[in-house]
Amino acid sequence: MKFRTEYVAEKAPFTLSPDQPVVMLGSCFAENIAGKMRRCLWNAVNPAGTLYNPLSIERSLRMLVFENDRRGIYMDSLFKGEGLMRSWLFDSKLAAETAEDSLSAFEERGMLLDSTLRDSKAMFITFGTSWCYFLADREDYVVANCHKQPQSLFRRERVNVAEIVKVWGEMVTMLKERYPQLEIVFTVSPVRHLKDGFVGNMRSKAVLLLAIEELCRSYEWCHYFPAYEIVNDDLRDYRFYASDLAHPSEEAVEYIWEVFRATYLDPSGEAILKEGESILRGWEHRPLPTSTREPSAQLLAKEEARLAAILRRHEALLLQHPAMLPLPAKYHF
Repeated sequence: MKFRTEYVAEKAPFTLSPDQPVVMLGSCFAENIAGKMRRCLWNAVNPAGTLYNPLSIERSLRMLVFENDRRGIYMDSLFKGEGLMRSWLFDSKLAAETAEDSLSAFEERGMLLDSTLRDSKAMFITFGTSWCYFLADREDYVVANCHKQPQSLFRRERVNVAEIVKVWGEMVTMLKERYPQLEIVFTVSPVRHLKDGFVGNMRSKAVLLLAIEELCRSYEWCHYFPAYEIVNDDLRDYRFYASDLAHPSEEAVEYIWEVFRATYLDPSGEAILKEGESILRGWEHRPLPTSTREPSAQLLAKEEARLAAILRRHEALLLQHPAMLPLPAKYHF
């Protein structure tokens, strides 16, 4: 007897390689997968920070790459909260003591995103919810993060399929014109937004799924990765959720990561990934100097030789993983 329906990975119409960076935008689930990629030295970049609704993700992308008056619009989005300058259009990672410092961080992220997209084969966009918060005193001003401000400042609305398709149809067209090699992959976060209620959460996800279906039907460079369905229809058990019963557990994220690899990597890419993961693991466990002994020169030389060998063959691999800092200067290509 069979007691579970399993998702069988289907190869994507394009192949990715860890030799090429990947842009991951959207909800915290996007960062989960990006973290898995970085563990294998695959350069996964998320300059926009954690964003949940489709309108905010689109606006951040437009601001970072396409908007001519990005500086003025960004400065207009700043307010002071908890002693720091914060932007309604981004998460708290851009918060700074002064508006100028926050603007500088924003501009650095824009340059990083643009340069990464020029080298990327694909960009992954994860929608979390179709519920949006708007500033109550500014028409159609959607906020990416409420920054713990009073609820009276906002109005809450669920956007519909047509609204999402309109803004994202324009965006994917601009992306393809500027980065002609780029494939765009949409996914829906399996994180349950339980504050919306069971029915509210399901309806919110349904709006996202229908909008993505329309985008993929209309634009041949748009695709879908079924992370939401893998958790809800394949794993389908509370043991695959964290203790809050809303976020996928580490086991669930690992399972999705395996499906991701089976979908987008060929054998050569998988080999690069495994080698990168092995090198990072070895680098993390390399002997460090203590008060009683120095690390074995032989072991250090072995790890450095492995690192040098893979970087000679694959120079685009991630060199800035926290576990690998500081790297010897000879590895800074």
